[in-house]
This record gives sequence, structure tokens and C-alpha cells, in this order.
Amino acid sequence: MIKIYENIKTIKQSNLFYFIESEECIEKLSILNLEKTLLDKITKTIKEKENTLLQFFLWWNNFESLFIAFYVNKDKSTLTEFLWENVTKLPNKFTILSNNKENLLSIVDNCLLSRYKFQQYLTEKKEDEINIVCEKEIRQKLDDRLETINNIIFARDLWETPTSDLYPELFVNKAKSLKFRKTKIKILTPRDIQKQWLGLLWAVWKWSINKPFMLVLERIVNRKYPTIWIVWKWIVFDTWWINLKPEQWLYLMKDDMSWAWTVLALMKELDRKNLNVNIVACIPLAENSISWEAYRPSDILKAYNWKTVNVINTDAEWRLILADWASYLSRNYKLDRVITVATLTWACLFAIWYRYAWVMWTDKEIIDKLLSYSKENFEKYHELPFEKYYIEKTKSKIADYDNLTEWIYAWATMWGAFIYNFLENNEKYTHIDIAWVANNSFEPYGLYTKTSTWFWVDSLSNLFLNM
Repeated sequence: MIKIYENIKTIKQSNLFYFIESEECIEKLSILNLEKTLLDKITKTIKEKENTLLQFFLWWNNFESLFIAFYVNKDKSTLTEFLWENVTKLPNKFTILSNNKENLLSIVDNCLLSRYKFQQYLTEKKEDEINIVCEKEIRQKLDDRLETINNIIFARDLWETPTSDLYPELFVNKAKSLKFRKTKIKILTPRDIQKQWLGLLWAVWKWSINKPFMLVLERIVNRKYPTIWIVWKWIVFDTWWINLKPEQWLYLMKDDMSWAWTVLALMKELDRKNLNVNIVACIPLAENSISWEAYRPSDILKAYNWKTVNVINTDAEWRLILADWASYLSRNYKLDRVITVATLTWACLFAIWYRYAWVMWTDKEIIDKLLSYSKENFEKYHELPFEKYYIEKTKSKIADYDNLTEWIYAWATMWGAFIYNFLENNEKYTHIDIAWVANNSFEPYGLYTKTSTWFWVDSLSNLFLNM
């Protein structure tokens, strides 16, 4: 529960979290009538110039405890880490008070996102009660940021939901129930997919009881503006099929549906923004289950564009799905730019752990904007090379392409190169591999709890707002 106040005097039965950076900030606490000994302790801490969190009991005030977060380092990423380390220690009821309006949004980000909890399936829930003291002149900025945070939390909640409650048809129904104001939804049913012969998607689905769908979300601002197409994969639960995953990894395989929910969060965010580009998000939805009729290693499949694909490994199902969808879009729409995003490779984890996403490209403008954003913000990107050599190595000896190239260990790059083969009109292309920034299974960090992160709702919405 979140409540916003202009006057701190009206708040009852809470704890106060106050962020300060200098002695001048202490004056704002005069409303609490603090004892001199307590004020002296705060002043001493400031003079020592070390980041710290102080706690004082205030039995006689409207606040049970006062938490003073003193921060002296000016680096933005360090500020996020400092707040993350301290706001997670706060009780369930607290009030946010910032020394200035510039810091307020950062504090709110950390207090809401780094303390995220999923409680839908708990019989006893314990929610935070957070008050925000906000000056009138920045109330609009705060309200706007809270909407963004709500969209991120919406996506996190859906990711945490069991796959048995979120198979493709339920996903489509959920998308239809959202109250978009400026975004149109189009749906390709299982019959449409079969009729138009999206053969790779059909092969991955074949024959789970939960049938596949294709979902298109269109945010068309002006037909004269350029259009950016964003293509995601969505697999309900990635079993690997015949190339079955080791037991210890199977529990995490609902992760493969994660980015469909982020798409909805991103499109909800863009739906309320003023854009100078058109954005179309495309999501192929399928369940990759073990079945007696499912495809096998050494099968040769035919894509929407009639190119053939030799199945080297049934765990590379996402490439098949995205390849079908990329060729479908390239043949049926005029594309200015295409961005594909997926949770793809172990290569990311081994090279840069879970704090960066990898990007590769033929679209220098998009990459430059993402890397520039990365320097100043929490969501980070790192560029990989993308050359003709990798694209050539996706070709097969017995079909047009292999869905996995053996002995080429540049996995993240090879994944993007495979999809690029199915864009037929020289579209500008960007591929983002978010395999380990997507779902943080390792340790809490900054705005990320040990759960879904919903990486790039912020960075991509910022990108599109500045195109």
C-alpha cells in the first residue's frame, strides 16, 4: 500500500526513513523536535563522511523509529547500491522523506523494487505500508514514476505465477483484459498459424494440449513515422524436449515465459507516453512439452519463408519460433527496424555474470543509444561483434540452416546471426540477449530482488521516447 502526503504532520503510526547528504539537511527534521543529543549524533556522522544508516527510537512522536541514511559518494550506481543495502532493512511500515526532490525518485525506486515480494499463493500476506512525503511541484513526476513501477511489478507478479496458470491461451486472455488506450491487439489463433504455415512454431508446439498463439501489440502514433518492430519469444516451460535439461535446471524453466510479461509491461508503459515512432511488439506463444509427436534432433523443418532448418538440438526451440516470426513480419509488413530479444545463452553468464545484457547489431543508432543509457543508469548493456562470418556459419550442409552451430562457441552472437537470416529486406537489426539479467536466480542486487528483474522496461521505454 502506498500513500502520498504533502505534510509530514498528518502521518500516524509509521517509521521515518530520511535520506541526507550534508548538515544542511538536518534542518528538515526540526518538525520532529528532536533532542540535542540525537541531533549531535547525526551531525557527528555527517562530519565523519562515511556512508551509513542510523536508527533512533522516537517513542513520543508519530513515528516509532527514525532511520537516517547518510550518503556522501556521488556516483549514481553507488547510490543505488547504497539504497538497496539499507532500504531492505526497514520495517514493513515506513515513510520516505528525501533531502531534495532530485533524490526522491531514486529512493522510491529502491524502496518499491528492491523490497518486492510475491505473495499471491501465500495464505498469510504481509504487505508494506509506505508513505511518501512529496512536494507539490514534483507530484506529477512522482505519479508518472509510480505508474512505471506498477507496470514493472505487474510483470514481476505474472512471471512468478506458475505455468499451469499461464499457458498461451490464458496469456492472450490476460492481454485482452488490459485497458490499453492507444494500443491495438491482434491475435493469430492456432488455426491461423496452421493455415499460414508458420511451420517452425507449429513444430515446437506439436502437440501439447495447450495450443500456440501469436500476439501483436500495435502502438501506431502516425503512419508517416518510422516503425520499430520488437520480437520476443514466449515458451511456457522449456523442457528441452529430447535434449532434456539436467534435473537441477528444470525448476527454472518457466523463466522462458518471462519476457512476454515484460512486453506487456513495456507496451503498457508506452501506451501512456507521447512517442515520435510507431512501436509494434510481436510475441509467438507456445508450450514446448515432451510429446510422442514432438520434433527430434536430425529432423528437418520448413519455415514460413520455406527455408529449411536442420534440428541439431531441440533446446534451440526459441530460434525456430523467432525465425518463423521474423520471416512472417518481413514478408507481410514494411519494417524500418527490428529488435529481437530473448533469454538465450549460458555464454552471457560466463562472460559478464548477470548484471549486463549483450547486444549485437546492424543498427548503429540503436546500439549507441543503449550503450549511452547504460553509462548513467542501472540497466546495463555490453556490445558484441556481429559480422558476416557468424551469419555464414549458420548454414547447414543438408538443409538451408542448422538451428545450432557445433564447434562455434560464440553462442550469443550465433543466436542473433541465425535469426538475421530470416529478415529478407535488409532491415536494420538489433538483437538483445538478456539470459541472465532477466531472472536473477543468484543474489539480490540494487533494484533487483532474487526473482524476475524485468530488465529494460526502463531502458527500452527511454530509447523509444528519445527516437
